[in-house]
Amino acid sequence: MSYFVRRAEQQLELAQQADHEQVVSAHYELANLYLDRAYAPVVPVESAVQAA
Repeated sequence: MSYFVRRAEQQLELAQQADHEQVVSAHYELANLYLDRAYAPVVPVESAVQAA
């Protein structure tokens, strides 16, 4: 399991424990960002250098 997936799970746990609506929302948003990062397509280094 990747670092980003573990962090997303931690954020979801924190969201479930939170009482304040904005705190819950922030934890869910962070979880989504971590999952986006975890499952983002990997760009090979050579392709990234050539595109720049």
